Amino acid sequence: MTALLVLNNLAKRLPGDPQRWLFRDASLNIAPTDFVAIMGESGVGKSTLLNIIAGLDRPDAGHMTFQGQALDTLDDDARTLLRRRHMGFVFQAFHLIPQLTVEENIALPWRLNALPRREMQQRVNLLAKRLGISGHLAAWPRELSGGEMQRVAVARAVVHRPSLILADEPTGSLDAESAKTVLSLLREAGEEEGAAVLLVTHSVTAAGWAQRRLRFDAQGFRSL
Repeated sequence: MTALLVLNNLAKRLPGDPQRWLFRDASLNIAPTDFVAIMGESGVGKSTLLNIIAGLDRPDAGHMTFQGQALDTLDDDARTLLRRRHMGFVFQAFHLIPQLTVEENIALPWRLNALPRREMQQRVNLLAKRLGISGHLAAWPRELSGGEMQRVAVARAVVHRPSLILADEPTGSLDAESAKTVLSLLREAGEEEGAAVLLVTHSVTAAGWAQRRLRFDAQGFRSL
């Protein structure tokens, strides 16, 4: 199967210390429908790696391709467009837009990509019901608990059926049952919609849902 995402010896220097590396030699191939869990100690650069893949940060060395396109040849506008159309991102800090309702937050990628409006409400309602937040669609993010905000962020990441889902500790604020629901949804995004999932987690239980489990440190990846 042709790789969806290829990381070739990516490296990032420590912020404020250009003589030291946060990580080096990070190489990885991700195929469509892959579900890969990335584990590692705090501070080794797992979130930074996801930001680089999403085009929110740039590596200091190495190369990366997505859908066969070299990402280091794209300008910021092209990276933004690619991320908007083909990627979904669950941030650790959620990054919900406070001026938008829960429903509007979930639907945002759909609207930005100008997808058919007649299908939008059905998709939003389906995800909200699945994640147990149907009763909060008219609420503002400030009215939600941390776990509720996390589920909104997950719904927003998958609503437009992206090719790649980047999930940074998506179960960190959830109870066991809600975590199971989120992980099941992420796995189904691969099995039923063809998405690849990169899951950063400290949870052995969450990592157990993945097809592959990798440890990430300053020297890159190794299998668990």
